[in-house]
Amino acid sequence: MGITLLFCSWIVLGTGSLLLVFLRNRNVSHTAGTVIVSVSSILMIAASLWVSIGGGSEEYYQPWNVPFGSFYLRIDPLSALFLLLLGVVGGLSALYSHAYFSEEKTHRSLAGYWFFYFILFGGMSLVFTAYNGVLFLLAWEGMSIASFFLVLHENHREEVRKAGWVYFVATHGGTAFLLVLFGIIGSSLEVWDFNAFQYPAVGGTFLFILACIGFGTKAGFFPLHVWLPEAHPTAPSPVSALMSGVMIKTGIYGIIRVLSWAEGTVSPSWGILCIGLGALTGVLGVLHALGKRDMKEILAYSSIENIGIIGMGLGVGLYGMSRSLGVAALLGFTASLFHVINHGFLKSSLFLGAGTVLHATHTGNIEEMGGLFKKLPKTGALFGLSSFGIAGLPPLNGFVGEFLLFLSVLALCIQGSLFLDIFLALLILLSLGIIGGGSVACFTRLFGVTFLGEPRKDKEIHPIERGTWIFPLYILAGSNLLMGIGSLGLAPLVFGAVVSTLPNISYQTAIDTVRILRQTLLPLGMLGVLFLSVLFLLYRIRNSILKRRSVDSSPTWDCGYILPSPRMQYTGSSFSQPILRLFRGLLQIKEAFHWEGTLFPTSASYASKLYDVAMRTVYEPILRSITKVATRIYGLQEGRNQVYILYIALTLLILMVMFLGGIP
Repeated sequence: MGITLLFCSWIVLGTGSLLLVFLRNRNVSHTAGTVIVSVSSILMIAASLWVSIGGGSEEYYQPWNVPFGSFYLRIDPLSALFLLLLGVVGGLSALYSHAYFSEEKTHRSLAGYWFFYFILFGGMSLVFTAYNGVLFLLAWEGMSIASFFLVLHENHREEVRKAGWVYFVATHGGTAFLLVLFGIIGSSLEVWDFNAFQYPAVGGTFLFILACIGFGTKAGFFPLHVWLPEAHPTAPSPVSALMSGVMIKTGIYGIIRVLSWAEGTVSPSWGILCIGLGALTGVLGVLHALGKRDMKEILAYSSIENIGIIGMGLGVGLYGMSRSLGVAALLGFTASLFHVINHGFLKSSLFLGAGTVLHATHTGNIEEMGGLFKKLPKTGALFGLSSFGIAGLPPLNGFVGEFLLFLSVLALCIQGSLFLDIFLALLILLSLGIIGGGSVACFTRLFGVTFLGEPRKDKEIHPIERGTWIFPLYILAGSNLLMGIGSLGLAPLVFGAVVSTLPNISYQTAIDTVRILRQTLLPLGMLGVLFLSVLFLLYRIRNSILKRRSVDSSPTWDCGYILPSPRMQYTGSSFSQPILRLFRGLLQIKEAFHWEGTLFPTSASYASKLYDVAMRTVYEPILRSITKVATRIYGLQEGRNQVYILYIALTLLILMVMFLGGIP
């Protein structure tokens, strides 16, 4: 039944794609696109829940006259979990798209937008269910191409075109590594079906590195992350929500899926690699988020930070598998998948909220905002709730995954006996401490500078908080709260996905881990309910007291200054400066400070710009070297056909000499 529902979802998308060809009216095609994705997402959610609740898996197989290919689909608990995330986030992002583009003052057709949205939505679902290497790579490529065109939706802007090409190069570089990975593993097979794939006894670490590069580019591991802060800010907000909420998680799905082929060959170095990559990605991600001013760029770097947390969870799981530390391994993988789902809901909510803010202010620069809570109270409240969750604070869902990661580290210390076990545990704890503190500071800064205080610029605001502008935010933000206090209800889906995918999980280990999860998540949920109940009670008491008294409103105390100005407020730069100064050895910061040095200065200024450390220290030197070489050989391009014919003749002559001389 699950496969049937998934096919119905794809049929709806395919029919919708054909329908768009005949719908010339912008409003009609726009509404049709929204309805088509909504129906498809409902069918996808139904397929996911059917398999997840049933606890088994469903398959569909047809031979395919393509080298190494077969049309092999499989929905197991792992793919069902990711399909659930895709169905919810993809459907709500489509609803938001209806409001987002309806306010555009243009007659440009949206058929192209919806066509590529259909391909991205369907392509990701095929990535999660394809069980053949060729079919998987085709779905992966379709997903990448569709998202590339969606990023380029506003291609009249130069920065959008630049971001699109950065993403195009990055995603196809990653795909090349995946092609090599599948080619090596499937070199002795006639058909690249996943159930026949198996890591060789020798060279498994090299293949895992290929997987980390190929899938890590899409996920956003450092230093492969450079496309995220370029593509996310320039894409339409609903596309950013779908890409950050779901698409980057396809990289995590891929890494977990290839682990199912590694029965008995997992090396401790795999876990160490993931822990190191995760720690580096998380710390640098949150520090870069603290130093950026563009709202969506901050959210993009926050996504990189959370991918780092997920990576550390995978690392604990892999290291535990290699050392036969079963409970630590299962807790690590469970923490990782919990954070995948929770981050998907949280970040899509934040990107949609950012879209509402950008529409109202026509800028993404938080230094030009302020006081927006008065104009956008619903958006501000929901954005604040999701900010609370993404910062990892209880009782929201962002706390659950991080807390389970702490538990996995504790299990690693208890079960382990080597110095390396303790060292890795301390590395994760130190990284989580920096990430957690930095995340709280980052979203305090983002929410405070954007929504609180006074407006920093005297500009007209166009607030809209109705219909599909606000409905997806209510659903996502409400889900974040419910999944925080009701995480025990989500645990069977997540734990089932882990146990069904990983090889050689003993029954006793699974039982012990389930007991730990129950003993942990149930009290967390109860404490969350108690906290919310006390909060609600205090709110009602406050209202009842104030109802019987007169309440005066007055400006914020200005220390007796007679000419208050919005410039007296903290800016985003001044808020984050002390933290960035502390970690400046890890970052690329350019500062400019002007101070007259007199008792009564008439002017003073401070400006800073944070550059991406990977782009500045890794990619830009490589690009400069390539440009230098290309400039030197540019003289070979004479522009005359006679010279080109001479080049061809010389090449043929060299090849003939090599052939006649027996040179291979």
